[in-house]
Amino acid sequence: MAGKATPSAENKTSADNDSNHIEAPFTEGSVFKHVITMTLTGAVGLLSVFAVDLLDMYFLSLIGEGELAASIGFAGTIIFFCASICIGLSIATGALTARAVGARDRAKTSSIVTNTLIFSFGVATTVVLLMWPWLPELLDMIGAKGRTHELALIYMHILLPTLPVMAMGMGAGGVLRALGDARRAMFVMITAAVVNGILDPILIFGLDLGLEGAAYASALARVSMMASGFYAIFHVHKLSARWSRRSFMETLSPMLTIAGPATITNVATPIGNAYVIAVIAEFGDSVVAGNTIVARITPVAFALFFSMSGSIGPVIGQNLGAHRYDRVHETIASSLRFIVGYTALLWGAFLLGQETIISVFNATGPSADMIRAFCLWVVPLTSFLGALFVANAAFNNLGHPMRATFFNVTKATIGTVPFAYFGAQYYGPEGALVAQAIGSMVVGVIAVYVCFATIRTLTKAADARADEEISEHADDDAAPAAPILPYSSARAFHAQPGNTKPQEEPAP
Repeated sequence: MAGKATPSAENKTSADNDSNHIEAPFTEGSVFKHVITMTLTGAVGLLSVFAVDLLDMYFLSLIGEGELAASIGFAGTIIFFCASICIGLSIATGALTARAVGARDRAKTSSIVTNTLIFSFGVATTVVLLMWPWLPELLDMIGAKGRTHELALIYMHILLPTLPVMAMGMGAGGVLRALGDARRAMFVMITAAVVNGILDPILIFGLDLGLEGAAYASALARVSMMASGFYAIFHVHKLSARWSRRSFMETLSPMLTIAGPATITNVATPIGNAYVIAVIAEFGDSVVAGNTIVARITPVAFALFFSMSGSIGPVIGQNLGAHRYDRVHETIASSLRFIVGYTALLWGAFLLGQETIISVFNATGPSADMIRAFCLWVVPLTSFLGALFVANAAFNNLGHPMRATFFNVTKATIGTVPFAYFGAQYYGPEGALVAQAIGSMVVGVIAVYVCFATIRTLTKAADARADEEISEHADDDAAPAAPILPYSSARAFHAQPGNTKPQEEPAP
């Protein structure tokens, strides 16, 4: 009887191991295909959301109240700041989840998902409580006045309380991308966009709520985004885990390590944009309205860039967890090649369609001039901003989040303030818009160079460790030395599960 118990125990152990196993699809197959698949599916979701934002602007332009577009611009600056905090939290959530997935540990993945979502909710709630009393003053600081200030404040009072919901919805999207479930991550965003798109005309025109209707539609869209994300994570992937203080504290330290710098990295951009808004606000509401139209067009046109910055994180994270530094390098290179080709096509489209854009949004005078400057100069320069996004995503997932923080803060300060100021002084509001893009170009080029240097450093360190470990365990007389190929191919094999040590031949 005792002899029969052993296989049973072994089978049970094997079953337990299987139940704790989780797939890491990005560690195999074509890297370029993974990058394109994740980017395109992510872009569809983002594009749907950004397109609805653009549709908001179109619907409100039909009302004919000139201050509406400007008020959305001022409120949007603060909303962008808040959303950037949520993006930073979702980056950390995705990075930690991807590493656990790369290590194929289901229990750890479930625990990380639960703890990071709870943490994101708490941070977002704190932000709401801190910002709520100061909303009027914040709008004053960026130049909102009179009726424009009043409308922007109404919009913010409706939308700001839903920030915790948005944080968890974005976090859910980050989890799904880390799992390699690009399709469901896409549907999370599409669900929000569909809800928003349906409710917009109903609330704005059907119930005659105008600006308030647009805000309510966006708030309900955030709720739907969170609900669909939670369904995919907890019902489809079954990654729920019982919360415990101990596991939460274990997750807190790595979460803060990534979330802190990632959040600073992301909020730096809206702070820089707020300065630009304040500079061009001196030229009147018409210029602010033109800039607002440009700000709504940009994420629609460059949704692939925004998607790529979030989508390549899981590809990098899984391969990092599997010690595949060669695939990490190729992920960055493939992303940059895609950016160059896409921008070239987009620039031609904007040059041909700029007057159509001006007509659709009824832009005249300074507003139309801002749109023309965007189409002619800013579109091609935005490719360097995409390169910066890619570099920052790499830094966050390679364990160097402070480098991402440095470059984004640099872009928002040195790469924005002096460029926008002198651009406005010499060439007016259009000069501020173009000069800001030039500043991003300078920072983007340097960031990409440092990114590849970082990967080379990690690769050399991994190869050195692999050489040392192989030399310690290999049989010098019988086993030939394993070749070290570029970008840690040998180290990658060496680190595969079950291959942490070279296999010795059984004794004769």
